[in-house]
Amino acid sequence: MARVTLVPTGEEFPVGEGEDILTAALHHGVNLQYGCRHGNCSSCKHWLLEGDVDDSAASVYAIPRDEREDGAILLCCTFAKSDLVIEIDQHGGVETLPPMTPPSPRRATVLGLRSLTPGLVELRVALDEPLSFRAGQYAEFTLDGGERRSYSLLSPPSSGSELTFCVKRVPNGVFSAVLDGLELGSELHLEAPFGTMFLRESGRPVIAVGIGSGIAPLLSMLSDAADQNCEVPIRFYYGARSSGDLVYVEELAELATRLKDFQFIPCLSQGTAEALPPNGRTGRVTRAIAEDIRDASLYDAYLCGAPEMCDAVGRLLEAKGLPGARIHADKFYPAVESAPVSA
Repeated sequence: MARVTLVPTGEEFPVGEGEDILTAALHHGVNLQYGCRHGNCSSCKHWLLEGDVDDSAASVYAIPRDEREDGAILLCCTFAKSDLVIEIDQHGGVETLPPMTPPSPRRATVLGLRSLTPGLVELRVALDEPLSFRAGQYAEFTLDGGERRSYSLLSPPSSGSELTFCVKRVPNGVFSAVLDGLELGSELHLEAPFGTMFLRESGRPVIAVGIGSGIAPLLSMLSDAADQNCEVPIRFYYGARSSGDLVYVEELAELATRLKDFQFIPCLSQGTAEALPPNGRTGRVTRAIAEDIRDASLYDAYLCGAPEMCDAVGRLLEAKGLPGARIHADKFYPAVESAPVSA
């Protein structure tokens, strides 16, 4: 068993054989910045100072060649071959995370399944024991053969042992096939919580932006904010093709009665002005934000959904003065190739 030392924090933890460095850190309560856990987003990029690793599982496109030559590694797909010294926060400006619950396995029993739209399915499960998590985090379902699929918790932390997920159907997707075979009482296995998406207690107003199943972590965060009597102004832009693709509208209307200053702004890319819901806009979320927000420097932003949308909205908000460190993105990378989703 190898041992990892982080500098400059001095934290140490063991890494088991066949265990990636990020997973080992999380299991031992070491909080690090990370995102997808599959080598796509580069959020867990840090620098190897000493030791030998196997990072062949990392995509050659995930880290620029010059950074790789300088020792950059992605902790989520790097395995220790010796004791290691890894430098974190090398370039400064990386957020210091509060303590978070280490992930642990749970057995889940299916309580319900329903189609929200042709592409989105709601999955409700009961856990064998309660789960402590932060609103906005996600779970990893373990499938036959050891494959894992990540889905954000739509439920707030107050939900206890009964959790809800909003799952996007993916053509030829492994978990989509699993969904088709589930029935009431079916058993699933998951590990949670994962992720660094949660509402920061900065006191600044919030811009939340999601499309598709990206509503899940945001609805969890909004529900928890209402539970905590949060008073900061919140604007939630949700992108869909048409009014028939809007989900959880009733839940959002109820939240509007509990949150002090909340605006829900549905943006319909293929909608018409005559068919718009209350506060609805035609066009993509980027268009609505460009029209509404003149100075973004006052806000914190939370972006959830397709990477293309998160990147486009992030660039827009930065151009309007929002520092990149206050843009928190949860990018949903598909497990199989699919057509890009525009913002």
